[in-house]
Amino acid sequence: MASPNGKKGSQKHQEVQKAEFEKTTSAYKNQLHLKVEMEVPIATPNGKKKTRVADVAAFSKQKPLQFFKIVQVGKVDKDGKPVKREQEAIDDIESHLDICVNFVNYEKYILDEHGKAD
Repeated sequence: MASPNGKKGSQKHQEVQKAEFEKTTSAYKNQLHLKVEMEVPIATPNGKKKTRVADVAAFSKQKPLQFFKIVQVGKVDKDGKPVKREQEAIDDIESHLDICVNFVNYEKYILDEHGKAD
């Protein structure tokens, strides 16, 4: 079933994405040569899709871009693995950038009353 919020995902997905953005921003705050952004397009020319969008990414400010952290937020299947569309995105990004993507299951993510990660 399609999300009523479109590509942004569910409200919980958006809350977890924002919490992960804030955590990543905090973790890299002293790295002035890096940028942390949400919804970062990544070219994956040999992947299942030509472009993937990272939910959160920390990367160099200069080109060519060098990625230091990528976070994908999504659902898992009954076995606890990322659902197919998430796994395909992870595979495309990892094979193109040679980086390990951090996957976050938003259904099990705990936020405090201020929307911060517990």
